[in-house]
Amino acid sequence: MDEHVHADELKSWDTEAQALDDNVRHLVAISAMASANRTSSIAAVAQRRLDQLAQTSEKAHFIQQTREAILKMSCLMGTPKSINALTSLMALVGPGSDLAQELTKIPSLRSQANYNYDQMRARGRELFDGIYGRHASTVEGKLRALYPDLAEVVMVDCYGRLLGETRYLDGRDTELCAIGSLVPLDVPSQLKSHCLGAARMGATEEMVQAALQLAKLICTKRP
Repeated sequence: MDEHVHADELKSWDTEAQALDDNVRHLVAISAMASANRTSSIAAVAQRRLDQLAQTSEKAHFIQQTREAILKMSCLMGTPKSINALTSLMALVGPGSDLAQELTKIPSLRSQANYNYDQMRARGRELFDGIYGRHASTVEGKLRALYPDLAEVVMVDCYGRLLGETRYLDGRDTELCAIGSLVPLDVPSQLKSHCLGAARMGATEEMVQAALQLAKLICTKRP
């Protein structure tokens, strides 16, 4: 069930997740909320960050980062939750507003024109190897044993086309958002893998723990 976010909850995030910068803290929180199906709170959280930014270009950059986080996390939490989360987010962008105009300047990141299967596979492979390190071939082998098409879709579509796009959200911050998205799903094996992956992509131990704690706070039911 959706629930509204409270001011004291927002303050606790700032305290518990100080290791994350302001944008990333909000991105991880929104990723966790989307995954936990708290979509009615996403607009309030995003609005809080928008109110902290002075320039329209900064606001557009944050909205685009958030759209990327939600889209990327669709391969973890599912497309329906991503659609609901994006619906909540984009309700903040009034038609014809300066922010809406600024967002129209951002080109599509995944259009047919910039899609090449071999390139996507190579990009996916690079990210996959970066996240799983020396265990990458073992993980891929397990996926391929389950179903060869699963391994191919994960490598090309999930890691290549979705997660491997880094113009607005780099590998480190993508993995921190993945932590946020995985905590509500109660999948400890995958969560552990992406905590290690975040570290391999450059996150400090403090940043990983902050993302974990933030997501757990979001999942905690209020009395």
